[in-house]
Amino acid sequence: MLQWVKRHLVSILCIIGVLAPIIGMLLIDIYYYSTVFGWIIGFCCFVTSYFIVSKRPDDDEKTSSPSASET
Repeated sequence: MLQWVKRHLVSILCIIGVLAPIIGMLLIDIYYYSTVFGWIIGFCCFVTSYFIVSKRPDDDEKTSSPSASET
C-alpha cells in the first residue's frame, strides 16, 4: 500500500488540489471562509506536488547508458 501511495502521490495531490476549492464552495453555508480555505489548500497541494516532481530524479538519467562524449 505504501509503495502505491509513493508512486501516485503527485496525482493524488493534484486531485485534492482540484477538489478542495469545489468542496470549499459547497461548504460555504456552514462556514463563511471555507472557500478561501479551499483555495489555499488546493494551492498548497499543487505547490507540494510541483516540489515533489522537481526533486524526483528522472528515470532517463538512471537507465541511460553513458554517451560517447562522457567516456
